[in-house]
Amino acid sequence: MKRFLFCLLVLGICSCSKLEESDIPYALVYINIDLRFQDRDLVGLYNHKSITSARTANERTGYSGVLVVCGIDATTGGTTYYAYDLCCPHECKRNIRIEADNAGKATCPECGTEFDIGYGTGAPTKGISQYPLRRYQVIPTSADRQEWVIRNMN
Repeated sequence: MKRFLFCLLVLGICSCSKLEESDIPYALVYINIDLRFQDRDLVGLYNHKSITSARTANERTGYSGVLVVCGIDATTGGTTYYAYDLCCPHECKRNIRIEADNAGKATCPECGTEFDIGYGTGAPTKGISQYPLRRYQVIPTSADRQEWVIRNMN
């Protein structure tokens, strides 16, 4: 009987957890980053770039565009790259884009929510949004980590 009650309690706790996800529509993302040439302005902590249109024929830039950030890797303490959709998850409008600063934060000009972009979470730190920014996968494609690809996580 105790085992049954324990299992019931665990099942109840697990079923109450709710994963919050914004209503930003799914859109393909595929961007090549080259830190030696056209994207060399990304080198350096908290440097960032907004990519709102395809730069080559095979690139896809998500729903509102992609924000690429040189941030802090929590496991190594070094730098790495993170990518987010530019769409504010509270507003969910393609034309309302977050704006990044050089301190690892991004702010929605409409609702005023501030998001953490420097540590890879995209989590809201101030404001009314309860959703984090939509993150994209950033993978190094060269041994010297000068070339990266950004794509959807699934």
